[in-house]
Amino acid sequence: MMAGSAALPAYAAGPSRESVPYADSYASYQWAFLNTGELRLVPSHTAAVDAAIGAITGSPALSADGTVRSLEGIDINIVPAWKKYDAKSEKRQVIVALIDTGVDITHPELSGSIWTNTGEIPGDGIDNDGNGYIDDVYGWNFYDNNAQVFTGVDDNHGTHSAGTIAAARNGVGTVGICDPAYVKIMVIKTLGTSSGVGTVSNVVKAIRYAQVNGASICNLSFGTMKYSEELYQAIKDSGMLFIVAAGNGDASGNGYSIDEQPMYPASFEVDNIISVANLRFDGQLDRASNYGVRSVDLAAPGNYILSTITGNDYAYMSGTSMAAPMVTGTAAMLYSCDASLSLMDVRNRILQSARPLESLSGKVATGGMLDAGAAMP
Repeated sequence: MMAGSAALPAYAAGPSRESVPYADSYASYQWAFLNTGELRLVPSHTAAVDAAIGAITGSPALSADGTVRSLEGIDINIVPAWKKYDAKSEKRQVIVALIDTGVDITHPELSGSIWTNTGEIPGDGIDNDGNGYIDDVYGWNFYDNNAQVFTGVDDNHGTHSAGTIAAARNGVGTVGICDPAYVKIMVIKTLGTSSGVGTVSNVVKAIRYAQVNGASICNLSFGTMKYSEELYQAIKDSGMLFIVAAGNGDASGNGYSIDEQPMYPASFEVDNIISVANLRFDGQLDRASNYGVRSVDLAAPGNYILSTITGNDYAYMSGTSMAAPMVTGTAAMLYSCDASLSLMDVRNRILQSARPLESLSGKVATGGMLDAGAAMP
């Protein structure tokens, strides 16, 4: 089981003309939230970077000078969603389980966004709440079987996803989809090493941990081609909503239909999964993104996504691993804003409000991309 993504430094892309309605210093680079069509990928004339850009973006239409141009309006329409959310009263507290690599919980953008197990006394070596895990204050590390949910640079993948979901609105760096005052991230480190590898048995343990400790939504930005009945049953029987990355293609970086070659858990036929493909900023499905009109529900921005990484830093990353947290954050925001909504209501609203794109017709079940503004009640 492996996570998949690619990273490039921040100089590889330029800002949007406008910013989302928060004064965070890098918010104007977050095209997935507000795409005015000003974002560009400009040829670097450096072979290594050109090769990396090609691997991430595939073969998009290029302008005469080789620049890849974004398309205005290809974003998740988050600004109207935020306005609706802020106007709501009596919001619900929501816990999102991030089953991934670890998360840099000391990052200034994330320190206030992390779930805390109030039943534990930090560092006393005692399982105070009797849940079977000693000192699990912020979650658990199933990869190393301890309470250390952040171990270093190998946790960039999870840290990046956490920032997309709930980075602080603090005038610094990026912003997240959710308001950390209401949505908290339970860190469940299940993947390790720089390649993001892990085992199905640990993922099953992580799912059960999340459920017992109060999570309602799980982000799963990884996949395996090997079917596991135990994983299938753990998801099906959990009662939580799972947002799952569709996967990043074959060994050559070409996306394929997971209807024909299943990728799990994205291909599980259960009602509590939303499977997500990777949409580029020009409105095209990324070349490396898997798809499937039966197995993949919708697409979301996953190409050149700027978010938090370890060491109090920021970076662009690309992949279906980046697209899934867009949907996870939107789902958590919906579930928080209206206590009358069930998790299945949230799923249905997200899928039924997907914005149709010709490029996604026959590729994903809805034929469309995530539209947070339209999904909000």
